[in-house]
Amino acid sequence: METAFFLAMGWCGTKYPGWWRHFLKKPPIPEPEPWWIISTIGLGLIAGLAGGTVFSMVIRESQYFSGQAAIASGLFAFGTANIVTGIATAFKD
Repeated sequence: METAFFLAMGWCGTKYPGWWRHFLKKPPIPEPEPWWIISTIGLGLIAGLAGGTVFSMVIRESQYFSGQAAIASGLFAFGTANIVTGIATAFKD
């Protein structure tokens, strides 16, 4: 269940490819390279799973996160996916 939660948080943390271009111009519709969206979602899933699992293992015995380990790890998974996919989509063009 924890793995599914981390994958869901990774999916939710995935940035839309070209999100930073909204400040400059509107992206073309439909996306000219649809495989990029699928690969970005896959990258977000992997980053979310890795980030959440590693963070969960690190804080398992911590008293600071007592009773809140799943939520803290989920937020870390969300943030990891957000940062990784944000960097990846910024270098797309």
